Amino acid sequence: MSNKPILRWLSLRPVSELFSRIPVRNKIVIIIVLLILLPMTFAGCYFYWNISQILTRNANANLSLLIRQTNDNIEKSFQIIDNTSLHFLSNKMLRNWLIDDMSLSDDFYKKFVNKTEIEEDLKYSLMFNNAWNISLLSTAFVFFDSDNYVSVLKTPPNIEQTNKNNLAVYQSVNGRMVRGKEILKPSPGDPTIYFTRVMSNINLPEQRLVLIFGTNEADLAEEYSGLLDFTGALAYIIDNKGIIYSSAGKQELGSVVPSDILALKNNTEVKEVKLGQETYLAASRSIGTTGLTFIAGIPKKQVLSRLSGSMHNYIWIITLIAFVSLAAGILISLRFTRVVRDLLRSIRKVKKGDYNSKMPAYKDAELNQLSNTFNHMTDEISYLIKEVYEKHLLIKESEIKFLQAQMNPHFLFNTLITIGYKAKLSRDETVYRMVSSLTELLQASIYSNSLAKIPIRQELDFIKFYLYLQKERFEDKLEYTIQIEDDALLDLLLPKLSAQPLVENAVVHGVEKKLGKGMIHIHIYRRNGSVFFEIKDNGNGFDQIPQDWNNFENLTIRKQGHNNIGLINTHKRVKLIYGEPYGIEVESEPGAGSKVTLHIPTDLGE
Repeated sequence: MSNKPILRWLSLRPVSELFSRIPVRNKIVIIIVLLILLPMTFAGCYFYWNISQILTRNANANLSLLIRQTNDNIEKSFQIIDNTSLHFLSNKMLRNWLIDDMSLSDDFYKKFVNKTEIEEDLKYSLMFNNAWNISLLSTAFVFFDSDNYVSVLKTPPNIEQTNKNNLAVYQSVNGRMVRGKEILKPSPGDPTIYFTRVMSNINLPEQRLVLIFGTNEADLAEEYSGLLDFTGALAYIIDNKGIIYSSAGKQELGSVVPSDILALKNNTEVKEVKLGQETYLAASRSIGTTGLTFIAGIPKKQVLSRLSGSMHNYIWIITLIAFVSLAAGILISLRFTRVVRDLLRSIRKVKKGDYNSKMPAYKDAELNQLSNTFNHMTDEISYLIKEVYEKHLLIKESEIKFLQAQMNPHFLFNTLITIGYKAKLSRDETVYRMVSSLTELLQASIYSNSLAKIPIRQELDFIKFYLYLQKERFEDKLEYTIQIEDDALLDLLLPKLSAQPLVENAVVHGVEKKLGKGMIHIHIYRRNGSVFFEIKDNGNGFDQIPQDWNNFENLTIRKQGHNNIGLINTHKRVKLIYGEPYGIEVESEPGAGSKVTLHIPTDLGE
């Protein structure tokens, strides 16, 4: 089994742990900034790539068009010069020189006249020549031999040097005994491109005529000056050997171009090439039949310079947006993490036992829902503590009291049983029944716990025992009736001795203080899943109806003699066992009697 997934998980684990330690507020800020910057960064990269492709294609097309137009202009210039040389041959004396056997004459005067006549003809012919008019040509020489030549000059700065340079060109061409046209390279010392045409007499080949036209390399360079507007652009006119005839760098005239540029000679389509440490868009074109080639290139970064400027602006905009997003993220995080701070603060208070701690309300519905949920939770905790924990304590306390009440009751029961036997032997049935009933009631109250449940039938027996004792006590002053709506109710359960204290309360506080005959009516019925014990009396009624049971209990405890503590204890015990809405309800009018209703659920003992 490979360990690579485990190692990868271990390598990522510190990152996840580090991120988990970042506060939620900072996470929100980071997420907001990333959600804004990442799409903008990807969009910027796509924008840069896409636009750079478009600009590169457009630059290729424009450069190709510019090179072609420039090349055409240069080729046209050479063609004009070539046509000019042919036009010169229309001069009568030059034609005769090439056809007949003639010379300029040995007579100095006649030679001067002939040369002057030829110059005048040449000047006249150049007067209507485009190459001369547009300054494409700066000099025109016709050499018969090294000592005899005629020239037409455009007022050069140094006539003597110009003549010397043209004589050197003539000697170079004539010494090689070449015929036809030829273009000679310039040099830094003489930046003139010479166009020569050599012709021989048909009958006398040694009788040669050499036409030399000079054009300033700077004038030719004007044809491609538009390309040089790009910083770092290059442009060359070279021959097949790589010798430079025209260039932006005038010191390079006559030298050989570097090999990487010479390699572009056959690159007729615009392509990306590496020249030195820089990438160029470059191409070349042949200049007609001259044997020369025009090479041009511009740095690719110049093509994308405007795009780079736009990207710089875009980066500044992204930076500004990043700062704005950061500020917005901080504000948003402060707003939405406020609930986290409030929640932690409230939790700490609850941890210390302050269950009344509340979270504030918020404007946002979701946050407000969280606040309400927490507040409801603390209310529930507070309720549970009071209703469950405190109830549990009360039940324990009640059980302890029951245990205390059960301590050493045997002497009392043995005494009562002895009295009962004595009455039985004495044939006093009334005393015997009274002692037996009292014994049953005492056993029921002492030998039980506060949570014990018995059938309603057994609870009615305890009630009847008590009423029998009170009937014997009050004789005809007390009458009672018991009405059971359905005998099936007798098998239901209720807390032991929860109804008997209500009957006792009716006797003690209702009938006992009444002048005249007292009536007690007990009605047991069921409604909507609940069982009701209704005890009515025609006594004097309650001095104060127990609506607030806590206040009623405080008032009852302060009373001397008979009080309603049995009623209060029963109400508390029923609520402890069954909860809301069960318990005791009291209706009473002073002097008109009372109705006490015990409300419990239908208890099947499940």
